[in-house]
Amino acid sequence: MTDGVEAKAKIIDGQDRIIVSSMDGSLFEQGEELYRELLKEFRGVFKVNSPVNLEVSIELPLSQGFGMSAAGLLAAAYALADIFDVGDSGQIARLAHRIERANSSGLGDILGIWAGGVELRIIPGAPPIPGKAKGFSANVPALLVWVPEAGKHTSCYIDDEDWKIAITTAGDKSVDHLMKMVWDRRVWPKLLEEADRFVIDSGLMNEGGRASLLSTVLDYVDSDMSCHLCMLGTSLIIVPKSLDEELDFDEVASTLRKLGLGVRLTHLA
Repeated sequence: MTDGVEAKAKIIDGQDRIIVSSMDGSLFEQGEELYRELLKEFRGVFKVNSPVNLEVSIELPLSQGFGMSAAGLLAAAYALADIFDVGDSGQIARLAHRIERANSSGLGDILGIWAGGVELRIIPGAPPIPGKAKGFSANVPALLVWVPEAGKHTSCYIDDEDWKIAITTAGDKSVDHLMKMVWDRRVWPKLLEEADRFVIDSGLMNEGGRASLLSTVLDYVDSDMSCHLCMLGTSLIIVPKSLDEELDFDEVASTLRKLGLGVRLTHLA
């Protein structure tokens, strides 16, 4: 997606200063600890000690399945690597992955970001090894929709043994199906089918708020639009049924906002 997290870092005098801003511009003080942990780990790996000013701007809602923790960690790690001129892209990605997993803040989203585009995670883990993923460019608009204040931290799922088993089993089944196909734009229709099958098989569809959101949105989309629940959170994404279809989401977006839903037009790279 073209929306994500922007991180800026610079070396300063005095003490570290970390500022995390939510998508509405307000300070997200609870998020500072995650980046302090990243900074501590970064210093341990690369042996740098200078104080830094780190500013992290989050462009999408948290705990809605949009991968903001992973995007933020990776963006911040790259920003730190740039000002200190250390590390390669693989080292930086592995560092961000370790912090993400240690805090149960994601399900391997660093690997997905690494692959880019519409990605398929083949082997879990940190990129470039042992994690393995591949991606292709979709280059289409997409509409993100969520229920404000209804987010659920990823740890609620991956630290729960029953959810962990259900998600892993359904995910492995979907990956097995998709790995048999050529991973390029031609797989798009099958990918959309598999996304729906995963949500059902994993049991995520059974959560009332998620099913209700999907039912509501389906009442307002056009026949050439395809709605899919995000893996976690009370959220979904609306995409074209065909990658060759040019869609205008303005009317749908306006209608859904009037219903009190969070809406953001983005672009799948």
